[in-house]
Amino acid sequence: MSDPATIGPYQVLRRLGAGGMGEVFLAHDPRLERRVAIKRIRSESGSDPARRARFLREARVAASLSHPALVQVFDLLEEDGADNIVMEYVAGSTLFELLRRGPLPLAEGLRIAVAVADGLAYAHRQGVLHRDLKTENVLLTPEGEAKIADFGIARRLFAGDGESGTLTQAGAVLGTPRAMSPEQVCGDPLDARSDLFSLGVLLYEVFGGRSPFQAVSGTETVRRILQHRPPALAGAIPGVPPDLSELVEDLLEKDPDLRPRDAQEVAGRLRVIAAGLPAGETTLAPSAVPALPVQAPPATTVTGPGRRWLWRGALAAGGLVLAGTSAFHLLSLSDPGRPLHVAVLAPRLQTGTPDEETAFLAFALRGAIRSGLTSLEEVFPRSEGEVDAVTGTPVQVARALAVDEVIETGFACRGRSCSVELTRLRGEDGAATWSGRIEVPIDSPYTVAQAVAVLLNQGYPDSKPRPGVSALRVSPEDYSEYLSVRRALSGGGRAPDLMKRLAALRGRSPEFVDAYLLEASVETNLYFSSSRDPALLDRALWLLTRAQTLAPGNPEVHFTRAYTEIRAGRLAEAEATLAAFERSAPADVRVLDLRALLAERRGRPEEALVSYRRAVELQPSWGRLYELANLAWRQGDAATARKSLETLLDRYPENDLGRQLLAAIELTEGDPRRAAGLYEEVVARRPEPGALVNLGLARMLMGDYAGAAEAMAEAHDRVPGNYFYLLNLAQVLWLQGRGEEAGAMFRRVLALSDADPARDDWQRLTVRAQALAHLGRRQEAVAAAQEALRLAPRSGQVAFEAALVFALVGDRTAALVNARRAHQLGFDGAAWFRLPWFETLAAEPDFRRLIASRP
Repeated sequence: MSDPATIGPYQVLRRLGAGGMGEVFLAHDPRLERRVAIKRIRSESGSDPARRARFLREARVAASLSHPALVQVFDLLEEDGADNIVMEYVAGSTLFELLRRGPLPLAEGLRIAVAVADGLAYAHRQGVLHRDLKTENVLLTPEGEAKIADFGIARRLFAGDGESGTLTQAGAVLGTPRAMSPEQVCGDPLDARSDLFSLGVLLYEVFGGRSPFQAVSGTETVRRILQHRPPALAGAIPGVPPDLSELVEDLLEKDPDLRPRDAQEVAGRLRVIAAGLPAGETTLAPSAVPALPVQAPPATTVTGPGRRWLWRGALAAGGLVLAGTSAFHLLSLSDPGRPLHVAVLAPRLQTGTPDEETAFLAFALRGAIRSGLTSLEEVFPRSEGEVDAVTGTPVQVARALAVDEVIETGFACRGRSCSVELTRLRGEDGAATWSGRIEVPIDSPYTVAQAVAVLLNQGYPDSKPRPGVSALRVSPEDYSEYLSVRRALSGGGRAPDLMKRLAALRGRSPEFVDAYLLEASVETNLYFSSSRDPALLDRALWLLTRAQTLAPGNPEVHFTRAYTEIRAGRLAEAEATLAAFERSAPADVRVLDLRALLAERRGRPEEALVSYRRAVELQPSWGRLYELANLAWRQGDAATARKSLETLLDRYPENDLGRQLLAAIELTEGDPRRAAGLYEEVVARRPEPGALVNLGLARMLMGDYAGAAEAMAEAHDRVPGNYFYLLNLAQVLWLQGRGEEAGAMFRRVLALSDADPARDDWQRLTVRAQALAHLGRRQEAVAAAQEALRLAPRSGQVAFEAALVFALVGDRTAALVNARRAHQLGFDGAAWFRLPWFETLAAEPDFRRLIASRP
C-alpha cells in the first residue's frame, strides 16, 4: 500500500518509520508553515478495539503534557477509518541510535540524563506514568536537546480502580522487557517509582554501554530483572563517577521503597554530579556527601495524603514523599557553644589561563580549607556537594544553606609560585570580616595544606583546635598521591586500581586518617553497588574503626561510620557510633539527621516530624525546610508545612519547588487568594497547562471568574483536545453567566469524552456527569456519577464531584451524603463547597456544620 499524499490538512513528505502500532510520517503543515510528525494506526490494527484504545490513549495523555523535554502533541484526527496523532517533529536521532555509534562524553551523557529526568519529573507531577521509558523513546534534536517520546502505553498516576479497563486485563504486562521494573514484569500495580527503575536502565545503557538485564530470551531477561544485580558502573566502566554509579544502583533497586523518592530528586543529584565534574569533587568522599538519602514509603503520592487531582488541573507542585527521620532521645541536642556554619566556595583563578596544574591546586585548596575548618571547635563546614547545588551571590548561598558565613578563595600564579587569598564573608550581608594571604608553590599540595591550616588559625582566633583530631600525619609525597587518587575517583577512575594505590599509601603512612576515610568510602560504595558482599562492609567498618582510634574527636569519621551502619541495617552498632558522634560534635545538626534516619529505619515516623522541627530550628537550610514541609503535610499538619515553606522561600526566593508545594497546600485546604499569587509567580516563569489550570481554580474559588476563565482558556489553547481542561473552562463561563458559550463547551466535552475509548475511567465518567448535569440531562448524569463512585469508592475527589452533580440535579440528600464522604476521605477546604452549585444545600443544618468544620 502506497503512502498517502495528505493526511487531513497536512502534506505528507515521506515515511519516517513504522512500529508495532503504526506508521510515522514526516508532513508539512501549510497553515503554520512547520514540519510535523504524524503517527497513524495500522489499518490491520484498527479493527482491534484494545489496540485502537491504546493508540487513542497515547494522544489523550500526551496532549495534556507540555514541557521542553517532552515531544508535544498538536492534533488528533481521523481519516479513512484511521486515527492519526500529529506531533512535534524532532529532526535528529534517537538516543539508542546515538549510543550505537559509540560511548558519549560524560558531560554530554549527564546533560541528556538531566533533561530526561526533568521531563519525567514533570510528567509525574501532572499525574502521568510513561511505562515504556527506554533509549529508543528519547529523541535528540540537532542541537543535542533531549525529548521523551511515545507515551503510547502511558497511564495516569491517579487513575481509579478501572482506569485501564478496556486496555489491559488484570495482571497484563505492557512495555519493553529489558526496560521494565520488577513490579511491571509481575503485573503488579505501578507508581512513579516504576518509571524510575526504567530510568536507571536507561542511564546504565548510556554510561555503561550495554543493557543491565538484556538476555537472549525474554524469559531470561525477566529472570535477570527480578534476580540479577548488575555490576556497579564505577567498578566496571572507566570514567564513571562513583556518585553517578551509586545513583544508578539506587534506581535499579528491586524494592521500589529503596529507590529515590521521585524523578525531581534524580535530576537534582545528576545536576550535582555534572556541576562537580570541572572541580573534580563528587559525593564519594565523606566530606562531600550533600545530604542523607531518604527512602520513599510504599505509598507515594504527588499532592499529599489522600488527595488526588483537583478537578482536572494537575497540581503542579509535586509533593515529594519523605520518610521518617529522627529519635526522641536526641531531640535535646546539646549546644555548648555558638556553632559556626560555613560554606566554602570553589576557589577562583583570578588571572591567567586555567590548566591542569591550576585545577589541581584549586582542588587541593578547597579540600585543605574544609579540613582546616573541621579541626576547629564549633566550626562546621558544609559539604561541597551542598554548596555547589546552590547558585547566586555569597549572600544568596548563605541564606539558602542557612550558614553563618562564606569563604571565598582567589588565587593567582606567576611561574611556580601562587598567591592565595582567603576571605571570610558574613552571610547576612556579604561583608568581609577577615582576609588573609599566603604564598604557596603550585606543585606542593602538602605545603598548601600546612599553610592553609596556619592561615585559618589566624583567621579564626576565637576557635580552639578540636580535641582528638589528628594532625596531617603523612609524607608530602603520600599527600599528593592521596589527592591524586581522590580526584581520580571523583572523576570516575576505576575503583579496584585506585584501591591498590590507597592501600599502598596507607601502608606507607599508617596514621593518615583521611586515607582511611577515603578507602572506607570506596569499600562502602562497592558494597552497595555490587552483590552486598559482607566482606566489603566489614572491611569498610574496620577502616573506620581504625580512623576512630587515630582521631577520636573527628566528627567526619563518626558521621561516616554511623551513616554506613544505618544504611547497612546495623542499627545497634549505629546507636553506639551516634553517641560517639554527639560527644565529638555536640552542636552538629547532622546528629539529628542521622538519628532521624535511624528512627525511620526502625519504623518511627511520628518521631521524624518532631526531630526535623528541631533540626530546622538549628539550621533552616532550604533542603531541611522543604523536607519538613512535605513530612508535616503528609501527617496532616498544614500549619507546620506552611511555616516551613514560607521560611524556605524567604531564604531562597528562586526555589519554585517550595513555591509550588505551598500553592498546592493553599489551594487544597487553605487560602485560594494566596494560592493564586503563588501560581502567578510560577506561571510567569513557565506557563505550563497544569499550573495555568490550578491558577484558574484558585481564582475561581476567590470569585474572580473572569481571571479564572483567562487562565483556563490559555491552558485549553495549549492543549485543545483535553476535555478535562475544557470542562473547567465551561464551568467558569457558566459561573460568569455565559450560559450559551458554556453549553456549547459542555456539549463539546461530551463529544470528546465519547471518543475516549477508556469507557470505565472514573475521571472520564465524573467529567461526563458534570457536563450532563449542567445540560439538564439528569438521569444520564446520575448514572455516570454512580458508576464513577462504584469504580473509585475511596476517592475524595470522586465523592466531591458526585456531590456537585447531585446538587446540580436537585438531589439534596445524595449531595449531602457525598459531601460528607468527601470530607471523610480528605477532600478538605470549605471554599470548594461554597461555590454557587451548592447553594441548594445552604439551608441544610448538616451541610452548614460540615462547612464549619472544614479549613
